[in-house]
Amino acid sequence: MLRGTWICLLLLLSGCAGAFVTKESPGRHDVGSSYSIQTAQAWSRYPGPPVSRTVDGMALGALRTWSSVEDGVSLFPQAPKKTPAFRADSTPIEVAELVSETIEISITGADVTVKDFKPIAFGAREGFSFEVHYSEEGLPMRGLAAGALHDGKLDLILFTAPAEYYFDHYAPKIERIIASVETRA
Repeated sequence: MLRGTWICLLLLLSGCAGAFVTKESPGRHDVGSSYSIQTAQAWSRYPGPPVSRTVDGMALGALRTWSSVEDGVSLFPQAPKKTPAFRADSTPIEVAELVSETIEISITGADVTVKDFKPIAFGAREGFSFEVHYSEEGLPMRGLAAGALHDGKLDLILFTAPAEYYFDHYAPKIERIIASVETRA
């Protein structure tokens, strides 16, 4: 009897988890009402905020996207620990600090370093990109972020993966996704 209960519970839980994940085919995908991205391969998509995508599993490569984040809103509003909120008057450098602080609060001992901050085109908007380097439970991690500020709101793409193999493997694909951004007025 106990064994049957456990099997039913496992089937129920696995069915519930699957209901929230969708398979996203290659192509152009809206990111909220602010911009869209082009992907060249299928991704598993998790609802947000932020909307998260992965190919090999979230621990091995997570692409997170935010659209029109408003003043006072956290990047991870459902996080168990309170993370800093976006401010409408933020500069691009302050957005990099927001991402860094959010990772450090969310992952104990992360000690994030921001590198290679530079201006880029984010669709038709003036944007920015930067890398983050940190450790998660002793595993070196790297991330690539790109975004833009517009009308006091934030659009952001953040990809994180283990530094060894996975980041380098996916970085060119993520750079193509960032280059594919089409913004809306």
